[in-house]
Amino acid sequence: MVPVVLTAALFGHGQGGEAEVHAAPSALMRGLVGGAAYGLTVAAVSHPFDTIKARLQAGQPPLFSRSGGAALYAGVGPATVASVLFRTIPFVGYEAVTSTLRARHILDNAPLAVAFLGGAVGGVLRGCAETPAELVKTRQQLGLPWTSTSLLLGLRSTCVRNAWLLGLYWVLFEATRPARAGLPPVVDSFVAGGMCSVGAWALVYPLDTAKLRIQAGKSVHPGGGVGAELAAVYRASGVRGLYRGLGSGLARVLLANGLGMVAYAQVQSALGARGGPAGVGPRAAAPRALGSRAESDPAAAAHLTTRAHWR
Repeated sequence: MVPVVLTAALFGHGQGGEAEVHAAPSALMRGLVGGAAYGLTVAAVSHPFDTIKARLQAGQPPLFSRSGGAALYAGVGPATVASVLFRTIPFVGYEAVTSTLRARHILDNAPLAVAFLGGAVGGVLRGCAETPAELVKTRQQLGLPWTSTSLLLGLRSTCVRNAWLLGLYWVLFEATRPARAGLPPVVDSFVAGGMCSVGAWALVYPLDTAKLRIQAGKSVHPGGGVGAELAAVYRASGVRGLYRGLGSGLARVLLANGLGMVAYAQVQSALGARGGPAGVGPRAAAPRALGSRAESDPAAAAHLTTRAHWR
């Protein structure tokens, strides 16, 4: 399945399974460029919040008196590199899987299943890449030591969290498409990125709690897995323990991912406008999977969606 997905993503799909050469960017390229734009935007928006949080945790004032607002972006370089890398991976996986499934007419009548599968695959790929960085970040935030032999601790819990998070995100993105149909493109992108992210995070937040405890070495049953950790937290603190810190987390998710999706959408629109087979461009970028009004309304057809595909 993986070779098929990557081949399709790189070279596109033709009738009868034969590859056709199009001027339009491939699914892989759309995922790479769009995901990079998303990651850059999220890093720029969220890094000040991370800086304030880190300084408060260290018992220091939130701002340097001499540097002013520039201090909020201390350390933004490595954070941006990580954000671009880890946020590009799931977009590549999503674009590759969904484009391949549509080209082969698999699950044509189940667009939400297609969205979930694409998101879940992208989430697992991201989890495999970011687990070491997540462990180091978690240990440093909590003032705990770490060693090279522990870098893969929490790999399974990170992949599980990411698979459900990104799978549910794309399901919510598709399911809310009719409700967002009348919104201006930029507002639509912000709502799709921000509100759908908030909904997905609210649903999977307990998985994030379990993942953090496992990587922090605070698991009640080491090696017991996500389910055992969730049960232990619930027994000790109830539902409140599973959702501790949810409010501040969702506020950051709303702003960062809303603006990130606006950037991703603008990149996808630019890529779609640069070329492709006849009749393909920004207007053709609106997916047909959910029978949106784009099929009957030319103005709506011009409205960007992030699941552009070329046939």
